[in-house]
Amino acid sequence: MDGLFTDVSARMIGLMDGDATGVVVEEATGGNVAAFASFFWRAWTEAEPGAPGFVGATDQIIEELITPEAVRQRIGGPERRMFLAWDGEEVVGFGATRRVDDETVELAGVIVLESYSGRGIGSGLIDEAMDRVRAEGYRRMIVRTEVTNERARAVYEARGFAVSGSMSEAVEGEAVEVWELSRDIN
Repeated sequence: MDGLFTDVSARMIGLMDGDATGVVVEEATGGNVAAFASFFWRAWTEAEPGAPGFVGATDQIIEELITPEAVRQRIGGPERRMFLAWDGEEVVGFGATRRVDDETVELAGVIVLESYSGRGIGSGLIDEAMDRVRAEGYRRMIVRTEVTNERARAVYEARGFAVSGSMSEAVEGEAVEVWELSRDIN
């Protein structure tokens, strides 16, 4: 991680298994492209086909999403932010935000390696994203998750989100029913 981040602020997450070093969450930069690509491929291979967050994905789609150009487009800027959870030199989780309008931002994804699940990393990524967008003046955050993803819904509700609606979204040509959850962040 050394030298890859321009912002020295970071969030330490104490792991429930007693790991004293913890996990560090920081905003991603252009220097993190390869580390993110490696993480995302590993997250995909640890998940089973059709796993929440990967509905409709295939090896080909994931390979396209982790090209350097595709990752660079999603890493940063005023419209999008990406946050990475690091365990030493390895990315073990990520979260992303996307601007909706002047007051609203979408938590556009949170993925944690299955092998790190249940250790508070997802919550740490959500908290870091909320802190950053709150500091930028956003007042509301929304997130969408498959209606079958009870684990994600529970994590979001524990962070203060409440279901504000449901809808059907097309994912790679497949209709997926999702909950939309929202919360005020000011």
